[in-house]
Amino acid sequence: MSNQTVMITGGSGFIGVYLMKALLEDGDRVVNYDLAPPSPVLQNFLDEAVQGDNLVYQRASILDLPDLIKVTREEKIDKIVHMAAFFDPAESNRRPYFTYQANVMGTINVLETARLMEMQRVVNISSIGVYPKKQYEPMDEVHPMFIPGSGHGSHYGSSKAATELIGQAYCNNNGVSYASVRFSGVYGWGMRYSMFIKDMIENALSGTPTEFTTGGDLTRDYTYVKDSVQGVVRALNANDEDLISRTYLTTSGALYSGSEIANIVKDLIPGAEITIGAKLSEFEQKDMAKRGTIDISLAGKELGYEPQFSIEEGIKEYIATYKQYTRS
Repeated sequence: MSNQTVMITGGSGFIGVYLMKALLEDGDRVVNYDLAPPSPVLQNFLDEAVQGDNLVYQRASILDLPDLIKVTREEKIDKIVHMAAFFDPAESNRRPYFTYQANVMGTINVLETARLMEMQRVVNISSIGVYPKKQYEPMDEVHPMFIPGSGHGSHYGSSKAATELIGQAYCNNNGVSYASVRFSGVYGWGMRYSMFIKDMIENALSGTPTEFTTGGDLTRDYTYVKDSVQGVVRALNANDEDLISRTYLTTSGALYSGSEIANIVKDLIPGAEITIGAKLSEFEQKDMAKRGTIDISLAGKELGYEPQFSIEEGIKEYIATYKQYTRS
């Protein structure tokens, strides 16, 4: 059991709620720093781990640096997990200025707070979106994030690449104990974006047919949310001297196409009606260009990270959790 106080920026979202629950169950005190509280159904899921005042909600923005500093001082924050971000790759291309304001300046504010308040650790949540284009497989942490002549497929991806560079600079030059974990295709009950898998599972459970005109050949490293959380917790609690590389791929390490996901869901939910076209849309083609098999061995070596859920096991737990918490 731990007794540290951890601030999670953007904790009200899908992955943040699972992370808060895991930390609370480990005995940590958690401060959720977000613009809004979790949705009622996610709050119900989270409440099982709440005891007394071990969870505090602070309604605030990461763009408000004075308030961020004030809250960390008043709540006696030991460590920060920085999850708050504008996460929508397609929409980021329509709103580039806001994307960089939220993702880059928000991260600078968190790191500056950590520097001034002498935080014990900052874990930055990043993404495989930092890769502009696949150069080789398996893709690892030293795979190029900047390739002359090859821009990122979204402003979201380039903003996340920038946060990693800035975090490393704060670590090297200002003594901030920092680590970054890169997610890929995080799925599970409570997820917001479809990535095919949400609609396939939830429509099948409600008896609704699912049809996608494109995306059958799009491969992703789908990672069950509890494995993603495991990687964050390990990065949060590792000894600083063990964080040699500072940046880690914490994914499943396996690729599945949209068509393969459809077949797995059909096997696990009898009667599921799912069709998905093999071809890729223009945005999916750009997305596919940066995806490949991921090497997670560095996270295993330095963090002790090892995925616990196969794709079948993750989908089974998704189904069970949906049945338990979703109100029809």
